[in-house]
Amino acid sequence: MARQFHRPARLDPEAAEQIEGSTDTAVASELAHRAAQALIGGFPGTETEGDPITRSGIVAAVATNGIDDIAELWADSPTTTLPGTLWRLFLVREWIRRDPELVARRYATVVDLTEADDTTKARLESALSEARPVPSPTDLRERLDAVLAGSVEGSVTEIAPLLSATAGFLRALAAGSNPVWIEDDTDELADRVTRRDSALLATADELTDAARRAAAGLLD
Repeated sequence: MARQFHRPARLDPEAAEQIEGSTDTAVASELAHRAAQALIGGFPGTETEGDPITRSGIVAAVATNGIDDIAELWADSPTTTLPGTLWRLFLVREWIRRDPELVARRYATVVDLTEADDTTKARLESALSEARPVPSPTDLRERLDAVLAGSVEGSVTEIAPLLSATAGFLRALAAGSNPVWIEDDTDELADRVTRRDSALLATADELTDAARRAAAGLLD
């Protein structure tokens, strides 16, 4: 599904005009980075007097209207960047929020090995050993909600544990069931992240790399 930038008019009139007219890739990339950095905090010196994109403005907009418009800015960001990483967290959160029963069923196959054959059990145990502790869908969603609401502030290193936990969660679900994430091209969550071969595993690998970068202070 092709994704387009939505106009986040609730941010600030000047910021909205910049985003609405940002057909230039470099401008779009800068806006994506600035919005991501403002949401997470921990990037002192990036805001200037009169800056239309500020942490307080982003957090207030999310609290009032949700994260969707801002998240759309991150959709085309590279994997190894903060906005690209937040886009992946957003998609995972939306999947859990929208399809809680499906995700719960997949998770149940991971935590209950009693009916698994030896081959499946070996795969599950291997995945779990790498990903422990695997958070439940409810626990993970709460943690993702907090980050996407702007509750993390101080340093990008603080999101490294969440990135690792999300990666482990996706690996565990892939080990216990089909590693396909979103199967329908017309699904509202269809994206190059969610529609690749073995998308759960690929996204988990990307989040693991992002976690290493975040822990080293190199995710921006």
